[in-house]
Amino acid sequence: MPDTLVVATFNIRNGLALDGRHLWPLRRRSTAGMIRHLDADVLGLQEVYRWQLRYLLHRLDGYQAHGEGRNRRRRFGTAGEACPVLTRASRIRITDHWTRWFGDDPHRAGGRLPGASFPRLATLVRAVDRTSAGGLDVVSTHLDEHRPENRRAGARQLVSWLSPDRPTIVLGDLNTTPDDDEVFSAFRQGGLVPALPPEAPGTCHRFRGGLEGPRIDHILVSPHWEVVEAAVVSDHPGRLPSDHWPVRAVLRAK
Repeated sequence: MPDTLVVATFNIRNGLALDGRHLWPLRRRSTAGMIRHLDADVLGLQEVYRWQLRYLLHRLDGYQAHGEGRNRRRRFGTAGEACPVLTRASRIRITDHWTRWFGDDPHRAGGRLPGASFPRLATLVRAVDRTSAGGLDVVSTHLDEHRPENRRAGARQLVSWLSPDRPTIVLGDLNTTPDDDEVFSAFRQGGLVPALPPEAPGTCHRFRGGLEGPRIDHILVSPHWEVVEAAVVSDHPGRLPSDHWPVRAVLRAK
């Protein structure tokens, strides 16, 4: 469908986690295989270390990536887990990109909300679709894993960074389910609605491989988009690629 845009979100599980037979070196080929299977023009990833991203980009043809790590390095740059946005270079032209941290000073690397275990951030990309010449904004994010009040604050802050007149896609692990009205009402107030239908299955399976877990991975879209189809992608090449299933959506600009 040449007039459509394929987007996806995927928490690939950080490569330092002590996951036994699901350690990153044992499943990284499967992770790359799943990303190829998604065949997305735009992809938001979560829990990604720089060396994981290097491995994936080396094995994925035609993608470019943007996004900083969540921790400040003493001398320069950032390190730690990132939420990069990957785009197919032949389809998407990047015009700007930036990273912001949830908290009082969103421009300070390593900033965090009160009581947060880790800094949490959003990668924002401004782009042009080479096929339609239309502009779009894309966000990849990962909200707080423990504190509901921080998830709500993160959602509100994220919405405040967006331009309501721009076609927008938010991709991420929100660490909460669609029935969390306080988080999703913040997105609705910003004009963003879930792409997945209400009956969609769970995404977090903790390396069990089922669909019964909570649906905490989401694609949210602004009113500028028609959702042609959207699904949790649970078929996989060989070994489980992560402890989450990715979410994929086919969109058409209105």
